[in-house]
Amino acid sequence: MNAPPKLPSVGMLIYFAICALALVWPGALLANRIEPLVMGLPFFIFWYVAWVFALFVGLVIAYRRESMEEADDD
Repeated sequence: MNAPPKLPSVGMLIYFAICALALVWPGALLANRIEPLVMGLPFFIFWYVAWVFALFVGLVIAYRRESMEEADDD
């Protein structure tokens, strides 16, 4: 019989909530400008690219942590 899936840690939930909020209303207001250019991109576009990359890193960490926990259970 399969065990119910484990919930993610509180730290990871907070991390993903902060990343999500940075991409919508509160975060978008902070970055809503064209100047300065960062790596040739307007700041607003760079803001979104940076947060999407941060979400990717968080997902990789969560995946590896879950994989290690499954390996320990076996």
